Amino acid sequence: MASILRVNTLTDASSNNSVPMATVASGSAKAWSNYTTDSTTAYRDSFNFASITDNGTGDTTHTFTNAMSNNDYSAPTSASAVETGTGSLGGSDHTRTFATGSFSHVTATGGGSLSDRPHVNNEVLGDLA
Repeated sequence: MASILRVNTLTDASSNNSVPMATVASGSAKAWSNYTTDSTTAYRDSFNFASITDNGTGDTTHTFTNAMSNNDYSAPTSASAVETGTGSLGGSDHTRTFATGSFSHVTATGGGSLSDRPHVNNEVLGDLA
């Protein structure tokens, strides 16, 4: 049987550190992922994502397990041009379309051409439905 715990503030055992529940609910990532689009498009690990779809070179759609309340959430991303060692994106990556159940993300080279990447990360901040 499920139960509900209703509190206004969370505090540690010594009551030295506390945080309002609104900060926990609004400030926590509602979804995140670590994935690749290099040789295959797949999540290495993720939270609150049901699936990833490869729409073509450098273009993916991420579908939430639990939808967002509106399409005004934030979905910052980062990508690397190399799997390990040194290297950087050398281009750009950004979230392109926002919907309550999914968003699309693209990665591109410095010249602007869409490009698959070996290591891509994102997180989603906002309100769940």
